[in-house]
Amino acid sequence: MAQYRVLFVEFATGGVWGELPVSEVRCTSVASGVGAATLVTDLVSFPWSVLTPWRTLLYVQRGQQVIWGGPLLGFAVDLESGRVTLSAVGLWEYYRRRQITRTVTFTQLDQGLIARRLVEDYADGTGSIPWNTGPAALRWDGSEVTGVPRDRTYYAHERKGVGQAVEALGAVADGFGFRIDYGWLGGRITNTVHLYPPGGEPTDVVLEHGATATIPSLTVDGAAMATEAAVTGSGDAETQLVRWWYNLPAETDPSRRIPRLSVVESHQDVTVPDTLTGYARRLISAGAAAVTIPAVRLHPDTYPGPGDLRVGHQAQVRAAVAGHVLVDGTYMAAEVEIKADGTGEETTVRMVPEEAFADVGTPATP
Repeated sequence: MAQYRVLFVEFATGGVWGELPVSEVRCTSVASGVGAATLVTDLVSFPWSVLTPWRTLLYVQRGQQVIWGGPLLGFAVDLESGRVTLSAVGLWEYYRRRQITRTVTFTQLDQGLIARRLVEDYADGTGSIPWNTGPAALRWDGSEVTGVPRDRTYYAHERKGVGQAVEALGAVADGFGFRIDYGWLGGRITNTVHLYPPGGEPTDVVLEHGATATIPSLTVDGAAMATEAAVTGSGDAETQLVRWWYNLPAETDPSRRIPRLSVVESHQDVTVPDTLTGYARRLISAGAAAVTIPAVRLHPDTYPGPGDLRVGHQAQVRAAVAGHVLVDGTYMAAEVEIKADGTGEETTVRMVPEEAFADVGTPATP
C-alpha cells in the first residue's frame, strides 16, 4: 500500500485538508458513468471532525497519478476490530443530483458545448446563471468541441437531472463518451472533463494474454442483440412520435442470419424526430452481433499498469489458447476496477469491442 495515498479535500473550496491512512482500497471508474470506491482505515486515525458526507471529496493517488475521485457518502465503524469502512461515489454523481431549472434551447450548437453549458449553468456554478450555485469543481480540456451540432430543448417543468441530460445527449449515434480525469495543479487537485468518440480514443496499448496482461475470463453476450429498434418520444396514443431503425442484413445474410429481434425504448421528453432516430440507430449498432467481453487483468509493475489505461481508451486485445484465437481486435475500456491491500494490488479492465459502436442499419421499413 506504500504507493497509494488517499487525500481528503473540501468539496466547496477544493482545499486539500489532509491524507487518510488506509489499509484497503477498492475503486471503480465507469465510462460515461459514476463509479464508486470503498476505503478502509483504522478507528484511531479517522478524522471525525472533517470527514462528512458530501462535504468531503476523497481522492486515490497511485504513485504520481491521481486515479479516482468523488464525494464521501458514508462510513461504517466496527468497534470490535477498530476498522472504519468508507463509501464514496464518483464525482459525476454530484452532477446527476442537480436539475435544469429553467427552459433552455440550443440550436445547431456542438453537442459537447451543450453538455458544457448544461453543467456550468445548472450544476457547477460557473456559467451564466448566477443563482445556480455550485462547487466550481470542473475544468474542460477542449475535447468538448466534437464537430457534431445538435438541436436540443430542455424544459424547466421536466426537472431533468443535469448528469442524465448529458448522458442522454451522448448516447445517440455520432454521440460521445466522457470521463473525469484528475491531476495536480498549484497544490490543488483538478477535475477535468474529457470527451471522446463513442467507440473510444486510440492508444498504443496492446493487451496480450500471457504477455502484457492476463485475461482470466471472457463472456459472449447476445442479450442486447436486435434487428428492429423502435424509439418513442412525446405524445400519447396515435399522436406519439416514433422512429424505427432496422438491420436487415442480419436477418437475410446466410452467413449470420437470425430471426427478427425487436427492442423498444421510450424517451417521452423528446420532441425532435431526428433525436429519436439517433437513439434507434445506437440501439441497432449495439445489437448488431453478440458481444465478446474480455476481463483483462493488468500487471502492476509493467506497462500498461494501473493508471495507464483509463475508461474510454482503446487497446488491442489478443488471446489465443491451444492455437485457437479467442480474442483479437480493438476494444474500449468500459470499466476499470483497482483493488489494493497489504497483500498486493489487482487491476481489472472490462472491455467492449469497437464494433459495438459502428453505425449500421437503415430507416427503411421492409
